[in-house]
Amino acid sequence: MIVPGGLSRWRGSMSQEMLSYRIQCLKLKRVNELNNRLRDELGRERITASNACLNFIDYVSTHTDYTLPEIWGYPSPGANPFANGNDRRRRSRQDSSGTGSCCNIM
Repeated sequence: MIVPGGLSRWRGSMSQEMLSYRIQCLKLKRVNELNNRLRDELGRERITASNACLNFIDYVSTHTDYTLPEIWGYPSPGANPFANGNDRRRRSRQDSSGTGSCCNIM
């Protein structure tokens, strides 16, 4: 003989089991995602700090920097690609606005 209250207790225990199962699935999913991220990080190429500093020093000493004319000297006209682009932008702004300013106030 089945007691009417027993059926609701059985359903309640099943819903608790389903809830705990879902929680366990979410925890497993998070652990797997963390594991994948750690594997990706492990696969990255690593270099020591001293090698990184040496690479940085090598790059800085072999590439000219136009913001340090005391070290590299002043560039010849047309040799600085950054200066040429800025002049063109300034001229186009002056031509379009006619005032020589960069902003239009309405």
